[in-house]
Order: sequence, then structure tokens, then C-alpha cells
Amino acid sequence: MFKKIKFGQPDPAFSTEKTIIGQSAVVVGNIVSQDVVQLKGHVVGNIDVNGSPNAQLSVLSQAHVEGDINAQQAVVDGVVTGNIESAGRVELHSGADVKGNISYATMAIEHGAKLYGMMSSHDDKQS
Repeated sequence: MFKKIKFGQPDPAFSTEKTIIGQSAVVVGNIVSQDVVQLKGHVVGNIDVNGSPNAQLSVLSQAHVEGDINAQQAVVDGVVTGNIESAGRVELHSGADVKGNISYATMAIEHGAKLYGMMSSHDDKQS
């Protein structure tokens, strides 16, 4: 009856393209994608990952974002200095260090995650 989705994993029912930004990469500017983005490096700029129900941004453990994030789904295990807005799910893993506000439909927080800001839930059915 209910569909089980593993913590931190996109839904396998959707086929998506994946963009990986490597650990040694530094991106200065905005990133826009409609699919899955895995960030291992450093981004100075805003990130927008929307467009499909399975669009997801993963900020991995060594990654650092200096800018705002707007994503269908956001999984954070690194450092984010900026606000996070999601129409779907936001996950803060144990290595997450977020300095900014988070707006979300659903939220999961692992023990050890750090948030310096406010969290606000919004109803996905709002018009």
C-alpha cells in the first residue's frame, strides 16, 4: 500500500540524468538542473534543482555551498551557508552544517546535524 523510500535515495521508478561536481571543483556562479545533482566540491552561487518529481540535490560530506538552494529534494551532509527551500523533502545527515533558514514539505534530521537558522513547514497543496 505504501511506497518505501530509503533515506537519502531518489525514487528508482524515475530515470534521471545525474550531474556530479567533483571534490576538487570550485564553481563560481549559479547552477540550474532538472535532474539529480551530486555536489562534492565548492559552489559560490545559488543552486536550483527542480523540474521533475525526482529532482534532487545532494550536498555530500566534503562539499560546501555559499548561496541559496531551491530544490525538489535536498540531501545535506556537508556545509551550506544560505537558505534551503524545498517543495518536497529535506534531509540533514549527521555531517550537515547549515547556516540559514529551511522551508520544506517534509523533513528528516539525523543526530549530529547542525542548523543555525529557522525551519518552517509548508503545505505542498497550497495554491
